[in-house]
Amino acid sequence: MTATSQNNNVQRESNETHFVGIDVAKDELVVHILPTNQQRTVPNSLKGINELLTLFKEIKPKQILFEATGGLERELLIQLAAKGFEVVCINPRQARDLAKGLGELAKTDAVDARMLATFAQLQRFTPRPVPSRETQEMNDLVTRKEQLITMRTMEKNRWQQTNQKHIVKSIEKMINTLDKQIADIDDRIKKMIDDNPDWNEKDKILQSVPGIGPKTSQVLISALPELGELNRQEIAALVGVAPFCNDSGKKSAERHIKGGRANVRAALYMATFSAVRHNPTFKIFFDRLIANGKKYKVALVAAMRKLITTLNTMIKTKTAWGEHRVPPQNF
Repeated sequence: MTATSQNNNVQRESNETHFVGIDVAKDELVVHILPTNQQRTVPNSLKGINELLTLFKEIKPKQILFEATGGLERELLIQLAAKGFEVVCINPRQARDLAKGLGELAKTDAVDARMLATFAQLQRFTPRPVPSRETQEMNDLVTRKEQLITMRTMEKNRWQQTNQKHIVKSIEKMINTLDKQIADIDDRIKKMIDDNPDWNEKDKILQSVPGIGPKTSQVLISALPELGELNRQEIAALVGVAPFCNDSGKKSAERHIKGGRANVRAALYMATFSAVRHNPTFKIFFDRLIANGKKYKVALVAAMRKLITTLNTMIKTKTAWGEHRVPPQNF
C-alpha cells in the first residue's frame, strides 16, 4: 500500500461517524466501535477507563451507549460525561429486544457491546444530564434505607408469628439494630439536604404539598434529578406514568403505562394514595374520575401523573404549594 493510499484511509476513518457500545461487567469493559467493528476489552477500573478516554479522544464518537447495571457503570458514566462525550445509559431490556429483532439470539459480552453500538447507530438517543457524584451517593443512601426498612418489616412479621422466647428476643434485637441503622442513614440524608442549598429548596417545595413527606421528597431529589428540567410529557414518561397507545387497524385497546423508574413510581404511588384522601385538589380530581366511570387503578395512575407534573412545575418555577395553582386539565 502506498503512502498516499494509507493517508486516504486514515483521513476516511477520521471523517467517519463513530458509535460505541460498551458492555459493563464487574471486572471488565467490552467495547465495540461502529462502523469500523473495532473491539477492545479493558479492566473496569480507572486505568481501563483512562485507556478508553484516550481512544475516544482520537475517534470522537457521536454517541456512547451502555446498559444500567446497578452501579457498575457509575465511574465510567461520570468520567465520560466529565470529558464531554455524549453518553447514554439505557435499560438492558431495550438492547436485548433489539438483538432479538435483528435475529441475534446468542448472548455474550461481545455480542451485547455490538448490539449497543448498533442501537446507538440506528437510533440517536437524547442524552440526559448525568447525575452528580453527590446525587448518586445520596441515592445509594436512600436505597439502603429502603432495604433496611424492608428487612425491619420482615422481622416484625416474623415476631408476630412466633411464641418462643429466645426467637422473640433474637428478633427484637435485630429490629433494634435495624432501627439504629435506619436512624443513622436518615440523619446522613437530612444533613446532605441541609448542606446543599438547591436540595434544601427542593425539599421545602416538595414537602409543602399535602401528601408528600420526607421519604417521598428524598426519593424524588436523589432518584429524579431531572424534576423541574423537563416538560410534563417527558417527566411523566421518565417516571413511567404516561399511557401508551395499543391500537391496530380498527382495534383500539386500553392504554397502559410502561417502563420508567420503579423506585420513583413506588414512592409516587404511596404519596398519591395519601393525596387523594387528604389533599382536596387531588381528592376532587380523583373522585371526579371515579364518578365518570374510570377504574380505581386508572384513576389513581391519572392522579399520579397529575401529581408528578404538578411537582415538576413547582420545582421549575420554585413555587410552594400554597402559592401554586394546579391546572384544571384532566391529564
